[in-house]
Amino acid sequence: MQARNFLLVLLLLLSPWLSATPLQFEAEYQTFEKQPVSLQALIGKKPVYLKFWATWCLDCRSELPSLEQTYQKYSDKIAIFAVNLNINETDEAIRSLQQKHKLTIPILMDNNGTIAGNFEFKGTSFHVLINAQGDVIYTTYKDDAQLAEKLVQLASNAPTVATASTPTNTAPITALPKGIAVVYFTATWCDWYMKDIHPEMSSNCANSLQLVDKLYRSNPKLPLTAYVTHLWTEQTDLADYIKKFNIPYAVTTDDNNQQFRHLKANEYPTFIVFNNGKEIGRFTQFDNAGKVQKEVEVLLKGK
Repeated sequence: MQARNFLLVLLLLLSPWLSATPLQFEAEYQTFEKQPVSLQALIGKKPVYLKFWATWCLDCRSELPSLEQTYQKYSDKIAIFAVNLNINETDEAIRSLQQKHKLTIPILMDNNGTIAGNFEFKGTSFHVLINAQGDVIYTTYKDDAQLAEKLVQLASNAPTVATASTPTNTAPITALPKGIAVVYFTATWCDWYMKDIHPEMSSNCANSLQLVDKLYRSNPKLPLTAYVTHLWTEQTDLADYIKKFNIPYAVTTDDNNQQFRHLKANEYPTFIVFNNGKEIGRFTQFDNAGKVQKEVEVLLKGK
């Protein structure tokens, strides 16, 4: 009986690791400097450190000097990449930070979230350590002493036990109805968080929100599916967002950005019009909201 109980406890302890799905990457990615990189070829052969970031993430910016120091210290023992989410990014913003902090670390550009989608995280900066056996051994949002300790262990290539799991479930892809349908992607924080960092993005988000509100109120039967990214968003944030803007339509959190990635979006906001499941219009710039509204209304009448 004792042996049986011990086995049960062991299985319970191991279950997060046993249930983890293998890491899945595309055959090739590119660095910001257009150099090809195969993450899949590295996994299981060399320790890997992935640091997810974005130029508009203030915490990410503050951690760049530390990240460069880590790269200088461990690049001969660990494959280290600054993985840019590639959402609402510009070459100018990346280049500016690269030059400001004299970054030599390879900046790997995620492709439609196919790197980030392997890991469940709520925001950046996010750190992932993968041992030479291909196991995720540590994840964290903090660049602190514990991360430094884990990096020492990873660089030593000492035997380590997987302590973090990769997602085992993904949200089902929402089927589009027949006829005209609209899908809208945005973020609960886009209008206020971006206000000082990227005011043009903040304005664009606010304009898109007003446009969608007008379209929905004038077409209350419009099949509209609205998503907010799961990044930096809890249920309370979503509730506050709906209340703040008096949103009349249903809004859902896009868990792990599954729907966003499925429709190959890479900007917030994005507004897509479909007809019988086929995309007939995509809009990401809303500075001239009147023009966009007219173009959308033409598409809506084409049913």
